[in-house]
Amino acid sequence: MNFNKSKRSDVNNYEKIIIKILIVGEIGVGKSNFIYRYIEDKFSSSNLASVGFDSNIKVLNYGNKKIIVQLWDTAGQSLYKSITQNLFKRVQGIIVLYDITNIKSFESVEKWINIIEEENKKIIYEIAGNKCDLNDSREVDINEGKKLSQKYKAIFFETSAKMNINIIESINNLVKKILDNLDLETNPTFTIDNRSYEIIGKSSSEKCC
Repeated sequence: MNFNKSKRSDVNNYEKIIIKILIVGEIGVGKSNFIYRYIEDKFSSSNLASVGFDSNIKVLNYGNKKIIVQLWDTAGQSLYKSITQNLFKRVQGIIVLYDITNIKSFESVEKWINIIEEENKKIIYEIAGNKCDLNDSREVDINEGKKLSQKYKAIFFETSAKMNINIIESINNLVKKILDNLDLETNPTFTIDNRSYEIIGKSSSEKCC
């Protein structure tokens, strides 16, 4: 079966599956642009921090089904963490994002995971090191990210919203893993916009800049 982008107006003609994914991480790691690149294939140079939380939707084809991917963008400030925690029980997947040029954002990943597991131990994780286009300013080695993801049996990618590196791959691999848990028929690859992507379990964790 294949994933393809779909128009929202077509959704009512198909069986619908809603997948809710929460993006968390410290302020400044690029959560909003991570989602913006996936939804609109655009990047904003604005550095304004998110306030509270917001949701964005993208509809994908999956055989005769429509997969409605709902991405929740959350604020990294501690003021809003209690709001974010309330969402943990309502989503199937969480992407914990860190900035590869900011070691403190990486050190907070386990803190986020511990908070999440207090609310929902069945959640499917992904850990993503964002801003991998800034390799010259790197503070977090890719092997540290891989090691942490292995500890929590999480999907791992390094990404760049600015340069559009691994954004589609990272989110759709998480979607695919969630679908696998729903016992839907699966194939080792899927396509979006006529491009083929490999499913997690092979070389996806090796992908970076």
